[in-house]
Amino acid sequence: GEPSEPRLVTCDAAHHLPEVEFPSATPATMRPERTFWEKATAVHVFCLGGKLRGDDRISRHWYDIGALDDAGYATAAIADHALATMVARHKNAFFREKGADSRVIDYAVSVGGGLQLVPEGERLTLLSGDYERMVADGLIFATTPRFSSLIGQCRDIQERANAAGR
Repeated sequence: GEPSEPRLVTCDAAHHLPEVEFPSATPATMRPERTFWEKATAVHVFCLGGKLRGDDRISRHWYDIGALDDAGYATAAIADHALATMVARHKNAFFREKGADSRVIDYAVSVGGGLQLVPEGERLTLLSGDYERMVADGLIFATTPRFSSLIGQCRDIQERANAAGR
């Protein structure tokens, strides 16, 4: 996961239990901008009719993209064309996927002005149901955006990324 940077990791319960000493660590972690492009290219594959690895709870990728955008990382990732190209080359070499048309998906298209983050038709319905199940199961601890708001945000990110990639 390059580029990476050290990040302090602490237990979420630490501030609730100040009398308990929890360990912490500072591992090298993948930078959020790289995480954005990893998730955006995976979402792109799904939108084109391909499979996501581990098709269970797929809507987490859209939620994460929205959260990365809220934190400003999507904007930074979109501005880093070299990083986007590196992710696309890596995925073209190691994660060959086919779309609904049975053609191999070229990840360079997704970072070069042709990113698709919003599925259509049956794929959008499938995603909506998955998101509602994920929310109902309590898998999102923060404020949960409505599905329509999340899709609107992803459409905006898609437009920004495609404008920058042209």
